Amino acid sequence: MDLLQKWLPLRGDERILDIGSEVDQHSRQVLERFPDRSKITAANIMPAHLQAIAAAYPGVHTVLADARQMPFRDREFDIVYSNAVIEHVGDLKDQRRMADEVRRVGKSWFLTTPNRWYPFEFHVRMPFISWLPPRLMWKAAKLWGYDHIQRRYKSGNNYSDVQLLTAAQLRAMFPDSLILKPRVTFWPETLVIVGPVDEQGRLKPR
Repeated sequence: MDLLQKWLPLRGDERILDIGSEVDQHSRQVLERFPDRSKITAANIMPAHLQAIAAAYPGVHTVLADARQMPFRDREFDIVYSNAVIEHVGDLKDQRRMADEVRRVGKSWFLTTPNRWYPFEFHVRMPFISWLPPRLMWKAAKLWGYDHIQRRYKSGNNYSDVQLLTAAQLRAMFPDSLILKPRVTFWPETLVIVGPVDEQGRLKPR
């Protein structure tokens, strides 16, 4: 959220699309921090998440929507926000479809995703596993990895929906965007996509 404010300062009257939105009072993202929730549209493919949002934040608009084919008009939103979703929508073709949709419906956008080259994978909570090709990573994760529901390491986990991305892949998907590499440790853990930018690489005004 600090990076969002730095690169796309919020006035408080923007129309925001939150893709993959869910109630998360621990991390306090857009749903918890934006002053006028009536300006937020929460999109998710899981009805349970939308029901939880509607119960917790009655002013938020909830829409059952697939990020790869969204039911919104071109440039309908001032900001499209998405936190750690694009790695879950499918293969590279599906991720490109999501990228195209984000750039279609948003006047500007701010997305995050784990960095594939960071030497610790946060879904499985294992070192170096993300450096494997996706199918090998899924097989290794099935042998042993972290179960976020049971909150313990075990075998039999299915992480076949995780397709981690590199900065180079994101640049190809979002050619009119900045790819930021913030870090807390010795290496960027997360990649952030902010756009659009002009031919000089400067953010265009909203």
